[in-house]
Amino acid sequence: MIFKKVCVYLQTRGISMSPKDVQMISSVTGHRIIPKHTIVMHQGKIVKKLFFLNEGIVRLFRVHEGSDYTLGLVSANDFISTPLYLLNGELSSCALETLTDIEVLEWSKTDVEAIKKQVSKAYEIEQAIMHRLLSWLQDMQIDAVCLTAEERYQKLLQQQPEVVQTIPLKYIASFLGIHQDSLSRIRKQVIKRPD
Repeated sequence: MIFKKVCVYLQTRGISMSPKDVQMISSVTGHRIIPKHTIVMHQGKIVKKLFFLNEGIVRLFRVHEGSDYTLGLVSANDFISTPLYLLNGELSSCALETLTDIEVLEWSKTDVEAIKKQVSKAYEIEQAIMHRLLSWLQDMQIDAVCLTAEERYQKLLQQQPEVVQTIPLKYIASFLGIHQDSLSRIRKQVIKRPD
């Protein structure tokens, strides 16, 4: 069942759904494979879908004054857009680009509205998604202030090794806020250092 990873995601956050609720959500869940280097959410455009990343890696980025800044790197088993923007018809302040081929589950605004009306735990689900997003944003801000680029790289390596092994270094360097040559030096230092 393609919906299984969402169920596991929710269960790890203390939300278990009835078979009826699972069936209802499954009935409105779209499933797609999206190729590498596809923009799935555009900066400055209305958010049209809520996505759950079953497989693959995406980057959250923003273009500002002609420069491209990678704000986050997200790997499988997480939501990659928010119900808040979708339901409120808000413009996205960032964009999402696939860095690998990805497998997503997706819901339109109509789908999410139907879930909110028909699923008993819809409020808890929405709160869990928003809590995860806010925690992620807070962690990113704290890391940017309190950790060096090397420490942030090591944290990325520990928490998301598949990202470090899979995506081009330019995105990792952008995410860390450093130049690629600085990232190369950090990587050499990490390799030389015994565990």
